[in-house]
Amino acid sequence: MMSSLRRVVIIVALLNLAYFGVEFGVAMVIGSVSLLADSVDFLEDTSINLVIAVALGWSATNRARLGMALGVILLIPGLSTVWTAWQKFLLPVPPAAVPLTLVDWVLLL
Repeated sequence: MMSSLRRVVIIVALLNLAYFGVEFGVAMVIGSVSLLADSVDFLEDTSINLVIAVALGWSATNRARLGMALGVILLIPGLSTVWTAWQKFLLPVPPAAVPLTLVDWVLLL
């Protein structure tokens, strides 16, 4: 039971990592803050799922410590988004519409 759950969590982490790669690459090319923020969220989800997969067999005390560490991990996407939004505020150039639409459309499939 535990190994099948761990396997599913790792598969979800790998899928999140793939989505991160696609969105991050397109965000960098077209200069989209919203797409960058979404890609960083996928990276956050990847890291959290990998940590959960590792911690499935841990004691309750160690899982509680892990919960505190995950709280810190959750701050990273927010800080990244704030930094990128500030940079975009200083140089307000709209992202390319067609690549942004295509990436969002593909992710909805």
